[in-house]
Amino acid sequence: MWKRFNPPDPPSGRGREEGFVLVLVLFMILLLTLLITRFTLKTRSFLHQSEIYAHSVSSVYLARSAIAIAKVALVESIQMSSQSGMNIISTDQPWATPIINYPVDDSGYVSGLIEDEASKFNVNMLIGTGGGNIDPHRLIQFTRLFSLVGADPAVLPAISQWVTPAPNLIGPPGPYASFTPAYRNRGGPMDVLSELHQIAGMTESAYQALAPYLTVYTPGQINVNTASSIVLQALDPGITPALAQEIIAQRPFLALSRFQGVVGPAIFSSISGDVTLTSQIFSVNAVGIAGETKQAVRAVLSVNGTQTQTLSYRVGGNRLLYQIDALLKNAPMPSSSTSQIPTVQAGSGTGGGTGP
Repeated sequence: MWKRFNPPDPPSGRGREEGFVLVLVLFMILLLTLLITRFTLKTRSFLHQSEIYAHSVSSVYLARSAIAIAKVALVESIQMSSQSGMNIISTDQPWATPIINYPVDDSGYVSGLIEDEASKFNVNMLIGTGGGNIDPHRLIQFTRLFSLVGADPAVLPAISQWVTPAPNLIGPPGPYASFTPAYRNRGGPMDVLSELHQIAGMTESAYQALAPYLTVYTPGQINVNTASSIVLQALDPGITPALAQEIIAQRPFLALSRFQGVVGPAIFSSISGDVTLTSQIFSVNAVGIAGETKQAVRAVLSVNGTQTQTLSYRVGGNRLLYQIDALLKNAPMPSSSTSQIPTVQAGSGTGGGTGP
């Protein structure tokens, strides 16, 4: 027999209220869950950003510490040289040992490399001391340098015109009148090497190839105790790659007469006014690492006895970090697994300078 289907009784008013309350409670729980989830995500994002910022600040201070270490190393080197009576700057002194990934407690790591600016050609010396014309002797040297690194020497007249003194910027605007925005030649010595980017005909690849061998800070003489093979070859056409390597093998030279004995009287006579065995200007390239953050600092220091003066100070930038990373990658590794931080005797400070 078929049974008759009887539909359930409609919910009472109280049942409907309980159902509504249950739905409302579930909705509130869902809303609270979403709010808590959003708050948690925002908090995590804020904490992550705070961590990145903290690491960024720490890495800068770690890199700055390398500048302080460099000052100590340079003062120590000059003190050792003076006490021994040699008064030379060479690559067997404490300043020339790079610091590679030196641990600083739990804060991170620091790397640093010092370069003798006198190991490079001063681009401002392309013109004679009287100014106005390219020095033929310097032109030969710069032409060789450009050719050795694969840069086009045809840009040298434009560099000469750029650094030629021009009081009140008198004279034609040159090739830069059609640039946007238009500008004139500098009309004087470059303050920073990156000004080469503004020279008509200078390419980025040429700048990167030349930068390791050029400076704007020195009086112009080349320290043959620290100069690279490229710079030594550029000094004179008679200095072949083999002779340059022989010069490096015979270093350090305690007197220029010993250097003359290696290169010969003819070459030495040609470049005697261009070479030296000492320096007072150094650049410090440093990288601080905290967490996954890296920051770069470059400083140019003048060292006179136990006193140091900061001539230039630059922090950060991907280009700078790339350049310093490349220098550190190609730097000779320290003799021990962990670089030693140099120290000086108490009372022989490195103060008296300016800058950070």
